Amino acid sequence: MSELLDDEFRQMNEREFEKEMEMGKAVSIKDPISSLRLQKMVAVEKGTTIAQVMDLFQSKRIACVVVQENDNLAGIFTERDVIMKLVGKGLDHSKEIVDDHMTPSPEFLKTDDPIAFALNRMTDGGFRHVPIVDNAGKPVALVGILDIVGHLASYYSDEVLNLPPEPPRKAQQRPEGG
Repeated sequence: MSELLDDEFRQMNEREFEKEMEMGKAVSIKDPISSLRLQKMVAVEKGTTIAQVMDLFQSKRIACVVVQENDNLAGIFTERDVIMKLVGKGLDHSKEIVDDHMTPSPEFLKTDDPIAFALNRMTDGGFRHVPIVDNAGKPVALVGILDIVGHLASYYSDEVLNLPPEPPRKAQQRPEGG
């Protein structure tokens, strides 16, 4: 009977190990950015007013826009730019243009670049979004940190979805009488 149980445990461990190996192959930071489900990109032309961009943020439920000039990437403007550069300055958003407050010539990637490069750019630069351009320099998409997290979570969905509603925590040990 003991041999039967030992054999059963061995088979269970082998199956678990095989599943872990599959997961390791399924998700890799070497995967191309094109393997991600990328965010919808909204582009505006240079000269667009801040008021128009903020209307787009709200109506399209987006956090940034790519700024173009002659169909090429000229800059990126994010909700963080609104907070850090505009709020509390008393500026008339209907007269201010995005060109004066965007990040000009932002770092960019291409769809065949590995996800690792997107993570590197975001970590080193403190970015949450990186524009993706084609070979001609035309912006075609945005990769965001949530795109990468979503990609990873999709492969570990059982582990993520089956978590208890609260994280398990150890009871605090306090000395009695104190």
